Amino acid sequence: MSRKGDHVICQFGSIDETVAADSSPGELLFYLMIRRYCAEGAALFDFGIGDQPYKRSWCTVETIQRDIVLPLTLRGRIAAWSHRSIVSMKSAIKSNRKIYAFVQRLRQRRQGTSAVTSAETDD
Repeated sequence: MSRKGDHVICQFGSIDETVAADSSPGELLFYLMIRRYCAEGAALFDFGIGDQPYKRSWCTVETIQRDIVLPLTLRGRIAAWSHRSIVSMKSAIKSNRKIYAFVQRLRQRRQGTSAVTSAETDD
């Protein structure tokens, strides 16, 4: 968490909705942190960028994020096209629950493999 005046920003958070979904330790932690910061005079608790179910359960306001890209050269136009393509692809993946869950599983497997590989090379 970080704080600037009456604005509290959650730098990172994670809730595993498959484990004890009705009594999630992550949900309890958010409750305790929000209660603490409200008692200290915070007016805004910001979960940051991204759309996750736990954020929707806590938030009443959604802030739409926009990227502004203004290419000035041919090279810039190519970079802008590449950037927009990547952003569009990420948005499409994140808006489809099945595809997003599949990508998350792939990332977890890759991270697990990387952790095992680095542990083996350390020996």
